[in-house]
Amino acid sequence: MSKFEENILGFVPQEEWLDMGFNVRRPNDPIDGLFGDEKTDNLVAKWQSIANEFQIPVMAQFHGFDTEANTTFRVPVDNHNIEKGLIKVKINQSERMRALTRAGVRNDEMFDHVINDGIRLADQVVTRTKVAKNELMATGKVTIKENNLDLTVDYGVPSQQTAYTLDLNPEADIPSQIQAIIDYATEKGVTITGIFTSKKNLTKMRSNKYLQTSINGNVGAGALVRQSALEAYFSEEFGINTVITNDLTYGASAAVDENGRPSINTKRYFPENKVTFFATNPGGRMGIGLWGNPPEVDAGQFEQVSASGQSPYVYIMQWMEKDPAVLWTKASGLFMPVLYDPQSLFIATVADDFMDKPTVSAEGQDKSVYEVPVSNLQANDITVADGAITGTVKWLSGSNAITNVWGAGNFLCLKWSDIDPKANSIKVGLEPSAGTGLVECYEDLDRNGIFKITNKNIQKFKIIVSDGVHSTVKTLDLSGLTLQTA
Repeated sequence: MSKFEENILGFVPQEEWLDMGFNVRRPNDPIDGLFGDEKTDNLVAKWQSIANEFQIPVMAQFHGFDTEANTTFRVPVDNHNIEKGLIKVKINQSERMRALTRAGVRNDEMFDHVINDGIRLADQVVTRTKVAKNELMATGKVTIKENNLDLTVDYGVPSQQTAYTLDLNPEADIPSQIQAIIDYATEKGVTITGIFTSKKNLTKMRSNKYLQTSINGNVGAGALVRQSALEAYFSEEFGINTVITNDLTYGASAAVDENGRPSINTKRYFPENKVTFFATNPGGRMGIGLWGNPPEVDAGQFEQVSASGQSPYVYIMQWMEKDPAVLWTKASGLFMPVLYDPQSLFIATVADDFMDKPTVSAEGQDKSVYEVPVSNLQANDITVADGAITGTVKWLSGSNAITNVWGAGNFLCLKWSDIDPKANSIKVGLEPSAGTGLVECYEDLDRNGIFKITNKNIQKFKIIVSDGVHSTVKTLDLSGLTLQTA
């Protein structure tokens, strides 16, 4: 039968906490597969041991028998900050217990409420450790800016390895971008084995023309690549055998609104706009979630401090304030993630927003193109909105600069503006095209063009603006057009 310590309401005996497993109530977090949790009595010494064990092998040199051996070094670690990873949270137990007592709750049922509060507190401590692990994967560092702490744990990941950008637009050459990262890592003696990102970014890759044609051939362009096919391609082409997505969220902060209801500010554990390439050890790990002894352990000779049997890294402490009379329950843990090898991370920011999308509209009725009035090509009802072009396109025949080259037919006349100032390329056209495909027109100061429509139901108007590294694509549907006939 469950009991309170010496029949004191609210105080739970240590053996009860030991028997009570702190089950984390959330979906499996993939970060725990890369950073498994371990306990140590000395955070700094353990960190130093890990850092020296997993560094890239450094060559010793041949020596003459009468020469002095060269002196090597130990990998430096951030001793100043790694000891400060104290995570703790407490709750006023008395307020809840008084309310429960007034509601008629007694003995075993009250005991369960106290235990559940302890479990929730421990869960909050564990949540903060997962945030730290994911931040390490996303930035190469762990920052702590809360409760008068302002520090950054620097793992020594080279700055050039955290400054990559990836253009995941449909027209971007994603395979070449990935290969460049793979090649750089190889030069550094690192074999990349995995990707850590969001499902959104994988979907963008599956929608990419270069990946579609690389996986399914030219006939596969435009067809969304299957997830399994993408992962098989990564494995065969780049040696990337592990593809991990993390779209889980957590409560970053909580408050009570004016109606007395909880208001929780949710955030993602791993940023949506990051793609991290990584290399693991033979066991499939990036590092360790290293736990130490919080100050409450030393206080155990004076206060009641307990650990969970299932998760022995989080400690529970209870004490009573005499005036005002308040029973507190607190969860505490000393934690810091450890990265085995600082060279093992290559972090890219998705560059989708680096280029502004252009504005596309109908050319004015008072204009002429190739000496043909626009009013002879289309009515004044051509509209570009909601990803589509609608309106009436006339039939053009006879002898003129347009039909003499392209023959009689329906010709749409469009113009484009609001070109990103960083751009050095503008490609426009219909896909599939009547002949030329997308045409480079950056040097065309008129910023307009005509396009022959042969099948409005399958053709799309496309404009691609690029700065040579990043690009943005606008695709417009034509199926809503009205095409006049001869």
